[in-house]
Amino acid sequence: MPAASKLVTVELSPLGRKPHGCPPEVERSWARYVATHKSVSGLFETLTYLRQQGDPRGSISESQRDQARAAIVFTAAGIDACLRTLLRDALATLLQTDGPAHGAFTKHFHDQRLVGNLTRATKSAVVALDPRAALIDLYVTDLTGSSIQGWKELKAVRDALGIPAADLDNSVLQMHQPFFDARHEVVHELDLVDPSGKGSRGRRHRDISAVGEQCDGALRLLEDFINPTARAIKAAARQKAADAETDTSDA
Repeated sequence: MPAASKLVTVELSPLGRKPHGCPPEVERSWARYVATHKSVSGLFETLTYLRQQGDPRGSISESQRDQARAAIVFTAAGIDACLRTLLRDALATLLQTDGPAHGAFTKHFHDQRLVGNLTRATKSAVVALDPRAALIDLYVTDLTGSSIQGWKELKAVRDALGIPAADLDNSVLQMHQPFFDARHEVVHELDLVDPSGKGSRGRRHRDISAVGEQCDGALRLLEDFINPTARAIKAAARQKAADAETDTSDA
């Protein structure tokens, strides 16, 4: 009886449906999500191919685990690009109405930027040709830093977009912290288990299946940001149109 294959395969969950009547403010973010999903899927497909070319019953080589490490990096980069784009494109519309996104925006500046001696960056934004756009850029930078590093940045993005915590609970975001920890280990610590330099500097063991689950879950989380933002933008547009009609009727 032939030995059972130990071939480890990873497949991402299929993409969800694009938001119905997707507004322009969400189009670029959705496109980045789709591109990231395609790239990460390709990495796991390559990993499967490499495994098939060798002995599927053998252990996974370090070069093959590097494919999984690359998937972590690609996934994290895609999440960062997707959410930054969503913030930059959506906030201009969301901030036109007095909702939770506007409340988070004003609170941030009152608590963080408009206290004490103003920084040069804040002063420059206030006197820019388009102050609102400049302030939004500053806001996005404050929220995400150089990159999204973990669940606290995800929470900041959620609140900035006005997504209710009841719809995207902190506990859900915290579940993805191990993924961001892995990304930090791969990118910033070179995935080493013995940074002291003493003896063998082996690589951290990366379980292929676990990496696949982490990347898949982190990518699917993007839909929990994109879909409610699309709905909020459409609601803001309807509110703006209703307000304009009321102003016309009162004139």
